[in-house]
Amino acid sequence: MRTLLLTAALVGFVAPAAAQEKLKVGDKAPPVKATKWLQGKEVSAFAEGKAYVMEFWATWCGPCIVMMPHMGELQKQYAKDVVFIGFSAKDPNNSLEKVQALVEKRGPKLGYTFAYADDRETYDAWMKAAQRNGIPCCFVVDTAGKIAYIGHPMYLDVVLPKVVAGKWTAADNDGIDAIEKDVNGVFQATRDPDPEVFLTKLAEFEKKNPLLAGIPYFNGPRVSSLLKAKKTDEAKKAIEGLIAKGTKTEDHTLLLMASNVARSPLANGDKALLALSMKAAEGALKIAGDKEWQVTLALAEAHFANGDKAKAREFGAKTVALTEKESAGLKQFVENQVKKFEDKKD
Repeated sequence: MRTLLLTAALVGFVAPAAAQEKLKVGDKAPPVKATKWLQGKEVSAFAEGKAYVMEFWATWCGPCIVMMPHMGELQKQYAKDVVFIGFSAKDPNNSLEKVQALVEKRGPKLGYTFAYADDRETYDAWMKAAQRNGIPCCFVVDTAGKIAYIGHPMYLDVVLPKVVAGKWTAADNDGIDAIEKDVNGVFQATRDPDPEVFLTKLAEFEKKNPLLAGIPYFNGPRVSSLLKAKKTDEAKKAIEGLIAKGTKTEDHTLLLMASNVARSPLANGDKALLALSMKAAEGALKIAGDKEWQVTLALAEAHFANGDKAKAREFGAKTVALTEKESAGLKQFVENQVKKFEDKKD
């Protein structure tokens, strides 16, 4: 059984338990029962001749949100052949209201189907039965209604072409095992003090697996490593590329990541990088509005880094207000972050 060594904090995926799997590749796909179909047509049954991607996610799962824009790109690419379903089930931190709000805001741009269940029946029939304990996790259902692949959605660029063509085999599933080992090696390289180790590993991986050159979890480490390696011009080009992509796909999370890395200590106060940090934060504001604390905090930080303390205090205050009803831990974090904006000497 495939195992994953990827850091959960980076990709949001936890290795399956060691017990024998009840739902496995080759089995008939279980039914999908949802309380509410939030976007797209209800999938009451898996139609013969059509493939499906059943992806489990939650609003609290950052890595799930990171994958959504690419899921949307794949849905457009395979519009005639594949139906993507983003399925979210109720838990203490994943209510219908939260899921519905996210889908209403981002769903139209993403363009694929979303469903919500206020019970765990479907989640258990898929995730629990397959001994999958973490998200995001997807199940690819082939054109005959059988499970072709179970795993992280970051590998769909490799899986879907063959599934749609009816050429996906057990050997291909074994091939994903080998790719996962390579991915684990790239992630492990992020911990090496020499940034060239990661950059070399990543370049080798993308050359070997060109279909997976766009894995979003490598965006931040790539730029950080370029900055560590004093390759500032390459880092600027990489950040500009992320801003362009985030703007085109209306992915404010990607823009926030670009803003954060462009004004990190690794940037050493480079004016061009700080300007890119501001551009990315303002782009996130245009897409997401000023009602998300991550956006207003990024703007506060970007203004502060660029020397505008008054604007930093303004957006810092908005961030504090937005987190008034959040957990005590988050409120304390935000309050600590905005304290540095309080210097009245502008």
